[in-house]
Amino acid sequence: MHIWTALVAREAALLTILTLLGAGPASLLSERFGAATRIALAPVLGFCLGTCVATTVIEFAPTRHTYWMLIPLALASAAVAAVRTVRAHGAARAAARLSLRDLVALLVVVLVVAGPLTYTLHEHHTVGPGVYFDTDVDNYVAEQDAAQTVSLPAARSAYERHHEVDTIADYTQFWWSWVAHLDSNLDAGPIDANVDALLGLGASDTFAPFLIVLLLAGALGAFAAVRYIAGSRTPMAVLAGCLFGGSLFIELWFDSFQAAIAGLALVLPFMILGAELLRERRRADLALIALVLATLLTVYPLFIPLLVAAAALVLAARAVAIRRGGGRLRPLVLPLAASIASVVVLTVVFDLVGFARDLTYYHEVLDSGILVPRVALQFGVDVLPGWLAQTREFWNMPSLASGGLKQLVLGGVLPLVFLGFIVVGLRRYRPALAFVALAGVCAIVAEYSYASRSGCSYCAERNLLPLAPIVAVLIALGLCALLAMPARWAKAIGVLGAVLVVGAVAERAQVELTRFSDASYFLDSADRDVLSHLPAGSSTLVEGFGASTYAMAEQPLVYHLVNERSGGRASIILGSDVGNALEYIDFGNVEPPGPAFNPDYAYVLTRFGGVSSDRRVISRSGGVALERRAEPLDVTPYSGLAVPLERYDLAGIPWVQPQYPLKLYVTGYDGGRPAWARLTFMAGSRIVVPRQPGVRARAGLAGEIVTACVRATGKAPIRRARIRVTARVARGYVRGEEFQPRMPLLGLALTGMRAVVGRCRV
Repeated sequence: MHIWTALVAREAALLTILTLLGAGPASLLSERFGAATRIALAPVLGFCLGTCVATTVIEFAPTRHTYWMLIPLALASAAVAAVRTVRAHGAARAAARLSLRDLVALLVVVLVVAGPLTYTLHEHHTVGPGVYFDTDVDNYVAEQDAAQTVSLPAARSAYERHHEVDTIADYTQFWWSWVAHLDSNLDAGPIDANVDALLGLGASDTFAPFLIVLLLAGALGAFAAVRYIAGSRTPMAVLAGCLFGGSLFIELWFDSFQAAIAGLALVLPFMILGAELLRERRRADLALIALVLATLLTVYPLFIPLLVAAAALVLAARAVAIRRGGGRLRPLVLPLAASIASVVVLTVVFDLVGFARDLTYYHEVLDSGILVPRVALQFGVDVLPGWLAQTREFWNMPSLASGGLKQLVLGGVLPLVFLGFIVVGLRRYRPALAFVALAGVCAIVAEYSYASRSGCSYCAERNLLPLAPIVAVLIALGLCALLAMPARWAKAIGVLGAVLVVGAVAERAQVELTRFSDASYFLDSADRDVLSHLPAGSSTLVEGFGASTYAMAEQPLVYHLVNERSGGRASIILGSDVGNALEYIDFGNVEPPGPAFNPDYAYVLTRFGGVSSDRRVISRSGGVALERRAEPLDVTPYSGLAVPLERYDLAGIPWVQPQYPLKLYVTGYDGGRPAWARLTFMAGSRIVVPRQPGVRARAGLAGEIVTACVRATGKAPIRRARIRVTARVARGYVRGEEFQPRMPLLGLALTGMRAVVGRCRV
């Protein structure tokens, strides 16, 4: 399937499913929500409904047995929406009409937010995932893959039986069992795993396009928030939605913070549903608010206290206003208490599983078992305005005092101008002060967690994150207020302000997107291409991906991909954590061969496709190859080598890193005879093999080619070999890239390896 077709089809599939699921809940909104606003809120409400249902049923069965429920659930929800639309009268019927202008507005938000990320994936010839720095994607892929075959209770039981690293045979299942045992939030895992099973795909095939859809759901929520608060079809709603494609949100996407993105997508819908509930206490609004909160129980429970505290502040402010106006509070207390009780009860009922898990989760937070996330220390208060206004890049935010004129403009002047727009909007749209209340709560909790903790769990799950969508909405409302003024000068400022916001944020987003495109790891289509030739159910060794300069992301992702294609029969060596290669496999523990490594593997997916060996090549694409084991003994290196990103090195020749010894396993049975690893090295300078036990070496012409025999020690079927080799090396460099990717030391290559039984001749 063509990359464009695959990406668009998968994004469209999830977006369609979420929209159909959310059509019914969206139809329950009041007449103040027009057709475009309801359609904009449908994906996030569909995500809520789907997540609550999927989280409940995964307690009883894996998603491979429950995915079918999405079809009748989506059809029933769409039917409810259709019936309510047909039966609507008067203003309700008028509100249900979608004009061409509204359709274009929605399409603009979709294209601006989803287009650049989809284009970047296409340019790298992959459906993703793509990772820049933090690689939580490895965990998400593992959880969603494992959830297809193992229910939540079964995963919890598996952890209790096999929680020690040396007893684990399948690390895809291990991560799912660990999450189940920890009672951590499940994020978008339940709904994504069901959609994966419905489409017949693995999580590695869908994570990136599905994360784009989650980001898009948040963008459409911002669009709806501005339309609702402004009470008009203002084009600034489009601007608010498009700001979800700015540098801050792109950074969240490229660092694979699914939980944060999903949680942020729920913040704005909660706020406008709460505002609607204050206007008119409708049962439907109570149910919708409870649905959003229930989803947060599973997706991002740390946001719930922030939203509840903000709601309390809004209610307190309303009470003060009533008292100042001479009204009485006593008649309002009982209805308010009944409404709050209804929301609490419905929240628990909608997501009993999430609620039960969060009881343990919050207990751990209070006991400091799980650190309350805080702002990362790499930037201070002076850079927060530019970060939240999206006029600066997360990975390039020096202090304003030392950043020069450009950074002062980006991080100081522009945010100050944007703040002026926000003030104008707050003066006109008083209900928007509720967003200020939430921002204040976030700031206070962030400061408290910063002062009271010495570290953070995941730096992106910070309490200040909700300020990003808040700022986007408030800027748009400010510009909307200026454009609504009768004075020409105000309209002119509004137009110029919109151009300034779009230009500044788009320029920074483009720079950050270039950074991520140049220096990120993208799961190579070469891996998928060669694995298409793997016979089903074949034991397959994952070789050389831990040598990648992006091993923290690449090795776990490829391992999960092989598990998807081999039916859970991936084999892996946990012998080196250089480059954090094991961090997202077994928490970085270097382990001797255990159940996860099967020495009788039949096939090898190797990152060293250019190395000569006794194996038979089944398929090769660039530096990646699928090889069939052809001899009783096989040699596989697991430490001391490095390779750059596959797109920069199609030769598949690994580079020896002289600062480490080269370590290998000789696997298989040979009747007890001596076994050797016969290796060939090549360099552009003289190669030196120092004296060492069990090693014989012979140099070729000018000493630039060396053949070495390394004695394997230990007992079959797993024996070890080790050698030190040196030559003149230098750090690699990629020409033409504005942002340089991580590169290994180049100059000394391993070009051949094979196992030799009995006597080894150099």
